[in-house]
Amino acid sequence: MFIEFINQNIWWFVALVVVANLLLWSIVQGNVAGANMVSALEMPRLQRQGKSLLLDVNKMDDYARGHIPSSVSQPIESLDTNDIKLAKFKDKTVILVCQNGARSAKAAKSLIKAGYSDVNILRGGLMSWTKENLPITSDKTS
Repeated sequence: MFIEFINQNIWWFVALVVVANLLLWSIVQGNVAGANMVSALEMPRLQRQGKSLLLDVNKMDDYARGHIPSSVSQPIESLDTNDIKLAKFKDKTVILVCQNGARSAKAAKSLIKAGYSDVNILRGGLMSWTKENLPITSDKTS
């Protein structure tokens, strides 16, 4: 009976599955206890409030293809929360950036666990930044 209902209403069922997955994804991606989500348009204001670090946790080749000006590359695979240069920002604002927010969420958990006090994630990552037509730069010359 259930299979028959699905067959008769396949498009409604597909739509329900897609919406349910999107809701679940947004809940999983956005919930990092202790981290703040900031939009691409809010980020410059946050940076102007004081000393901050814009940390790009993408892979090196992704960073080289395009990144936010003034961001510092630190691939999540080699993220060391005890690094001396990074530790200077333990009590400062740290803004994490990746392609879509997933790597940033993972990095945020590590930083918060290590005692970083003001951890922020760029909501939607570099994709949201470019969607707002904000500047990016690259290290590659073609």
